[in-house]
Amino acid sequence: MSHLLQIAGVSKSFHGVQVLSGVSLELDAGQVLGIVGENGAGKSTLMKVLAGIYRADEGGIELDGEKYAPHSPREALQAGIVVVHQELSLFPDRSVAENVFVGHLPRNAAGQVRRRPLISRTRDLLSQVGLDVSPTTPVRRLSLAQRQLVEIGRALSRKARVIVMDEPTASLTGHEVQILFDTIARLKAAGVGIIFISHHLEEVFKVCDAVTVMRDGHTVETRRTTDWTEATMVRAMVNRPIDSFFPKRPIEPGRKLLEVSGLSSPKRFDNVSFSVRAGEIYGLAGLVGAGRSEVLRAIFGALPISGGEIHVAGESYKPHSPRASLAQGVVMTTEDRKLDGLVLAFSIRQNIALSTLGRLSRLGVVSLRAMQRLAESSIRNLRIRATSAAQEVRRLSGGNQQKVVLARAMSVSPKLFMLDEPTRGVDVGAKVEVYNLIGDLAEAGSAILIVSSDLPELLGLCDRIGVLRAGRLVGEVERADFSQDGIMSLAAVG
Repeated sequence: MSHLLQIAGVSKSFHGVQVLSGVSLELDAGQVLGIVGENGAGKSTLMKVLAGIYRADEGGIELDGEKYAPHSPREALQAGIVVVHQELSLFPDRSVAENVFVGHLPRNAAGQVRRRPLISRTRDLLSQVGLDVSPTTPVRRLSLAQRQLVEIGRALSRKARVIVMDEPTASLTGHEVQILFDTIARLKAAGVGIIFISHHLEEVFKVCDAVTVMRDGHTVETRRTTDWTEATMVRAMVNRPIDSFFPKRPIEPGRKLLEVSGLSSPKRFDNVSFSVRAGEIYGLAGLVGAGRSEVLRAIFGALPISGGEIHVAGESYKPHSPRASLAQGVVMTTEDRKLDGLVLAFSIRQNIALSTLGRLSRLGVVSLRAMQRLAESSIRNLRIRATSAAQEVRRLSGGNQQKVVLARAMSVSPKLFMLDEPTRGVDVGAKVEVYNLIGDLAEAGSAILIVSSDLPELLGLCDRIGVLRAGRLVGEVERADFSQDGIMSLAAVG
């Protein structure tokens, strides 16, 4: 039998730079094929070739045994290939039905929209993806997971034979991820071929039938999922063993730079106490809703404090505001870099300078030369991959955006560095670079406080881990006693 989709020897270059080189893969009807690789491996470019946005320089694609070479996204949609992008492309003020059938609304001879068949067909499609909402509901009232299902419903309205899901779980909760996986199972049963792109390897193992690894514009290897392990998959992605991921350095801790005693914030957390020394990496673990991020935000001055004391470098510290905290050498990076960590339309140099504009100014005027020097130094030291310091941050990969966030924080020369989910949405190769940057900060004498939902990340990086449950610190574990089961037990039952 021929494959539903067959890509053979596809290559693509831009201005002499080879982005794809001899890429080949196959997808069958009713199969979920995972594609994994670092940022820059060529995954997005390959999907844009499939979607008719780019045309391949070499090689060929067959769909159901026939030559497939779309000249535009419209031709790709007509052929039944639909890409559901990470950044959803819905119209929030229009109804679910209008979004599902956008571009091909049922109309009568006079060109008027036929409401009854529109509602009826939308209801049928929503039942196929397991979404129980009225077709007339405005999209802005839906959760992220529901919007994702509307996107998939839109794909089915186009009679999709192949659906590409690009980082579909990036903004979803655990419950919403399960809803998406249930929908994928229904689509498989209906014979739809699915390409699933994700940095979350545990999801790839859970949902995919086979996995293709890409590296540097090549397809390295395709295996059935059961023939991969996380270690072999990571090795294929980054060409180095998984045990090199956490480059833990032997650093002798110095004096206490942060002391938190009985800290409380109304309805968020209560009576939290811990300390972090110079050169030490301290992790906060816990389940969602335990109060981890809230502790960081309260220390940074972004949440009110109702009780307790904080000392920084031995001196009493009252976090009146984030601006005041920055002035005292206390800095924090947030878990959602796109929402409140970066100004996406600004350049790299503008973003890096945001926390130090006063230092870069003279008589109230920012020195563009000083801003450029700071940006160039950060790009060089943090190995930010960009065309120049003037490049817009939204044009960077997730890993390089995260480095810009870190560069901005490091420009303050902080005593206390607080990181909330520092590698969320970052590929495995870029994670190692972020870990090395954290190690550099610790080696330079900063105290590091990390919140992460990735427990192996905390186990690999931290010297001590405090465990929060329901807003209370229920235990503290030294590195010699680290155990994933022990920390999860504290987080779940105290």
